[in-house]
Amino acid sequence: MISSELEIALLVLAFYASTCAVLVFANEGVLARASQGLRLRVADDRIRIVGRSPIWLNPFTPMFPAFRVQWGNADAIAASPGLPSPVAEAMRASEVLTPYVFAVFLYAIIGIPLALLWGGGVRALPIVALAYLAAVVMLVRLWFLRDAFSLSRGKFALLAFESLVCLPFSAGVVRRLSLLVPVREDLASFTVDMRAVARARALATLVEHCDEMAGFHPESSAEHTRLMRYRARLALLTGASPAGTASADTADHPGEIEKVDGRK
Repeated sequence: MISSELEIALLVLAFYASTCAVLVFANEGVLARASQGLRLRVADDRIRIVGRSPIWLNPFTPMFPAFRVQWGNADAIAASPGLPSPVAEAMRASEVLTPYVFAVFLYAIIGIPLALLWGGGVRALPIVALAYLAAVVMLVRLWFLRDAFSLSRGKFALLAFESLVCLPFSAGVVRRLSLLVPVREDLASFTVDMRAVARARALATLVEHCDEMAGFHPESSAEHTRLMRYRARLALLTGASPAGTASADTADHPGEIEKVDGRK
């Protein structure tokens, strides 16, 4: 029989895991902050959950923001380098929140389950108190940064309520907020700042995904025409022929864009 301490520890981990999963439509991807810059990720649409495919974010870096971005719109590909203003502002705000989010993660997600399993409910109470204190301090700091996430007072109040009622949600607050930031640029726009080899590898993954999607539509359809136009724009960015296929070198290395298999 499972003990109550183990049940609570598993619930904490399960609630936190829900903040590490992003469900995206077939024409969406995720721009995620990583330890060495940015990573663009697209999902494998063979696995669907309510019409969406899952992308799993690193559970050990809750302080890194992630943005939901669409792909497939040739007109939305930005030619100039640099992050869009909403993304850049959210990135800066996330950096300010990093020590606060890490403290909540350390106490609420690591400390509470370990204290419950090794010391029991009574000995876990001091860790719970520290986790709540860290969450409150983080929310106070977030109050002064709410404009960077376009967070109204009403939405902040709801977020604060959810974070205090369910502590694991507070550890994922940066990702929850950044995923709501509107990004008008196409996913391919964020390859402009990459080095030539990394950009070619990243765009090759988008080309592959574009070809897969185009295969579901008749060649005479408007959707197929739109995807082929997008593919041609990607080919211009890589310097390849629009009618050609990606080279073996770029196809075998997803580089800065990672295609995520939802079966993981």
